[in-house]
Amino acid sequence: MAEYDTFADQYDQAFTLFPFRTHIEAYSLLKRVGEVRDQAWLDAACGSGPYARALRRRGATRVVGIDISGEMLRVARAAEEADPLGIEYVQHDVGDMPVLGNFDGAIGSYLLHYGTTEEHLRAMCRNIAANLRPGGRLVTYQLNPAFSRRPDYYLPYGSEIFLDPDAPLTDGDPVPFRITVPGFRSPEVTAYYWTRATLDDALRAAGFAVIRWIMPELSPEAAQGLDPEQWHDYLAEPLCVVVECVKGPATPA
Repeated sequence: MAEYDTFADQYDQAFTLFPFRTHIEAYSLLKRVGEVRDQAWLDAACGSGPYARALRRRGATRVVGIDISGEMLRVARAAEEADPLGIEYVQHDVGDMPVLGNFDGAIGSYLLHYGTTEEHLRAMCRNIAANLRPGGRLVTYQLNPAFSRRPDYYLPYGSEIFLDPDAPLTDGDPVPFRITVPGFRSPEVTAYYWTRATLDDALRAAGFAVIRWIMPELSPEAAQGLDPEQWHDYLAEPLCVVVECVKGPATPA
């Protein structure tokens, strides 16, 4: 999202400022990604590049990061210059991303809920699938269609959501929010609500034969920490969930 241009540097510090990102988001995503050694991976909506760097350090032979935000990519490229890992960064909206390779997998943290229309959502799914080999996987962290609507429910986990808790939500409705951590409150950003049925349909139409919805987990480090109960509410009604998809076999021409 180009909205992130205004706070790219602060967002890059989120893993330090925002323990939730390390102990739930990153742990859950990378657990599902699994072994990447000698594989090629695409980081769709890479932001400042934390997952691209994690994939490369885990042994992926090629990693390409894609993001719509030029400022996010500036931060990612600065990190690459300071600690060269051989990551390529390219500016694109995933909705009009070209074929950049034949990747074994794609990771997308906070991706599909930035589809502004159903056609945009479907285009993102198609373009990711077009960049994957048959059997390749997409692992994404997606706005949970059943997230809690209670006011300030996610504030302890760094998110303020501005919705009428009693108003119904339908496909494509905006979900305005801010990232709020100690010492930083972002400008308002807009995500978009999509039902599980609509997301599943868009992914299947793109060529994903297997779609798994997976509840996030707490890292062992946090589970054994001083206050593991602090994560209880998020895990009971997570704001986002992991969606893992497997591309089907190639169809005859």
